[in-house]
Amino acid sequence: MSIDDDAPAADKLRPTALNWLEYAGFRVVDRALHALPLPVAASVSAFFWRLIAPKLHRHRRAMANLHVAMPELSAEDRATILAAMWDNLGRTSAEALRLNEIADDPSAVTLNFSDDALAILRGPQPAIFVSLHLGNWEVTPMAAERFKKPLIGVYKKVVNPLVEAVVVKQRARFYPGGLVSRAPDAVRTITRAIKAGFSVAIMADLRDTHGDFVPFFGIPSRSTPFPAMLARLHHLPIVAVRAVRTSPGHFRIDGETIALAVSDHRKADIIENTGRIQAHLERWIRETPSLWMWGHRRWKADAFAKMKSDAAGADLKS
Repeated sequence: MSIDDDAPAADKLRPTALNWLEYAGFRVVDRALHALPLPVAASVSAFFWRLIAPKLHRHRRAMANLHVAMPELSAEDRATILAAMWDNLGRTSAEALRLNEIADDPSAVTLNFSDDALAILRGPQPAIFVSLHLGNWEVTPMAAERFKKPLIGVYKKVVNPLVEAVVVKQRARFYPGGLVSRAPDAVRTITRAIKAGFSVAIMADLRDTHGDFVPFFGIPSRSTPFPAMLARLHHLPIVAVRAVRTSPGHFRIDGETIALAVSDHRKADIIENTGRIQAHLERWIRETPSLWMWGHRRWKADAFAKMKSDAAGADLKS
């Protein structure tokens, strides 16, 4: 049962003809991939992603992002990384349709948590779990399920309401507190969930239009302060998690705590801890850049404008 079952139902837009067409295509792909053994389905999906994705505009954005973030790489290195990225995303897309199958296989997931992160996972205290679009991020809540640590998830809605309904249903098992979009009432819903004993799962690697500027790959980047804010408000630990594919249909979930700054200056602590979260995620991306989704709009003009402004300010002080 969702923690917000008694909340008013959100207004739903009537699906358009395009929505129905997209949904029909989604169901065809879903059924076709379900007809194959999971490793075969993942390989087929990866093949088509490697074939089609490099021809789309998102590939150009991914190439630009990778060039800005890791300028030390050669053009050949960047091309190799992005080819592997599309392969990973193809496999992740197929595996995301079979999450229950993966979770029901006791050999499919192994945990590699630090001692303090494992103690948090085993203990009764809620925690803030932050992750990123790396490897197969859909698998990460299986660590919490294994230890019966209930989660509420913060997510970005799928634009197509028909596909959205399927996505939410497929993930309901892993988020007994429900999935909450970043709507105005999200803080209220999540606060209620935390007080009821639920931990919070947040993808923290995307650009937040209203977020704080903190370094990410050396670039001042608008990043979500939400995990740091929740941790500060409710005195909760933050655990970073990632899921790395070790073989077809098998994954290792890593978990590490993030040391938090605590002082009398609330806003300063939130910005500092947001920076620590982003630094941790950056370290993981640098370890395996081919597993991160480089096609997001992570950096925009305001980030580079701030970088130039900061540099000009530093020149004036020198």
